[in-house]
Amino acid sequence: MAGLTLGKGAWDCDNNVEIPPDKEQIVFEEVATREFLAFGVLPTVPRRKDNDHLAFFCDGCRYRIKASVHDDTVRDIRRRLWEGGLGRGGAMQTGKRDIIERWEDVMLSYKFKMMVDDDANLAEYGVPPGCKCLIAVDKNKLGKPPPFKSDYWA
Repeated sequence: MAGLTLGKGAWDCDNNVEIPPDKEQIVFEEVATREFLAFGVLPTVPRRKDNDHLAFFCDGCRYRIKASVHDDTVRDIRRRLWEGGLGRGGAMQTGKRDIIERWEDVMLSYKFKMMVDDDANLAEYGVPPGCKCLIAVDKNKLGKPPPFKSDYWA
């Protein structure tokens, strides 16, 4: 039996497919190695080498997309994330995801700053290449508390 988790897995928006839970560590480069040992004995996760993909958290799930922080605009990335599966309500091994009605309702954030200029690239918001800690949210949920029966209140 799997351990308790509020996470809902991961999704590859370039191919519009689920990333199987047993492959997440490999895809997101989170496998601890003996390359750098903490305190001389503990394996650690080495520095990431994949600077071509970004990862966005939305509805408890990670969404991976190949994108350039210098060349792709906020609009392009919002649209491609949605078309690739973010907010489409698809079922995954880890559960069903929420629905975001239109790509225009997907808002992106980095370091608590909303990316409101659709024509800007992500570098203009300070996003480094290969960033794996971006946020995507349904703009219709901004400022509203989660439903009472949500895991948020558990």
